[in-house]
Amino acid sequence: MRYLTIAAIVAAASLTACSAAEESGDDEQPGLLATTGVWADVAGAVTGQEVEAIITGTEIDPHHFEPAAQDLAKVKAAATLVANGGGYDASLYTAADQDNVINAFDLAGHDHDDHHDHSVNEHVWFSPDAITAVAKEVQARAGGDAGDVEKRMQALKQKIADLPHLHVMQTESIADHLIAGSEMHDVTPDGYRHAALNEAEPSVSDVAEAMTKIDSGEVDVLIFNPQSASNAAQRLVDAAKAKGVKIVEITELPPAGTDVLDYIEQVTDSLVQAAK
Repeated sequence: MRYLTIAAIVAAASLTACSAAEESGDDEQPGLLATTGVWADVAGAVTGQEVEAIITGTEIDPHHFEPAAQDLAKVKAAATLVANGGGYDASLYTAADQDNVINAFDLAGHDHDDHHDHSVNEHVWFSPDAITAVAKEVQARAGGDAGDVEKRMQALKQKIADLPHLHVMQTESIADHLIAGSEMHDVTPDGYRHAALNEAEPSVSDVAEAMTKIDSGEVDVLIFNPQSASNAAQRLVDAAKAKGVKIVEITELPPAGTDVLDYIEQVTDSLVQAAK
């Protein structure tokens, strides 16, 4: 009789738990996850909640990230996964049901053929349009309000559009999407640029061509990424300093503790200051 009583209690508890879950299920937001911290920031700005990211910090290159079994389990279980796309975080988002993925790279106007093209810039979190598109998609799938993000990105686009015509060189092509809507013209040599996009060291002739452009006065602003400094990049920085060229430091990822939306605004303000 004692065993029957315990069984009855367990059964009743199970029914109660199931009933409670069914009642609250409609009110809960679907599971929301991001591959990286930058897209977790965007998703969090929309939902008003902290969104978990699989890859955090600036020490890990998502291109080479090897997910653990528990990482892949989280990705597969997420109702909505916010990913950068392209080859950037492919080890994660390709493991998910693609119907559950918000792919920023695709929303930025790239197609499937670009996913394996290393000459395409995957740093789409520097694109105000891509951030806005992702925010709206997060709202549609997970709830929240993308209005504030959209408003901030529109203001950012106006600042960028107001930048004057200047010649810019980049030690790493991370700001492409940011300056795309401006009058700033990138004069980085093609060979140097291609090497940087492929995470390779530029050739001696590529560096020499870049140095010549700086020395000749063709470059007004040098954009330098100190997170991935190299001998070639440092040579360009030294040449720019010697020539009096303005240098704007833009890291690939925001410093620890800095929200990506705040960071993009700070970077834009730095370009505005350099253009004066």
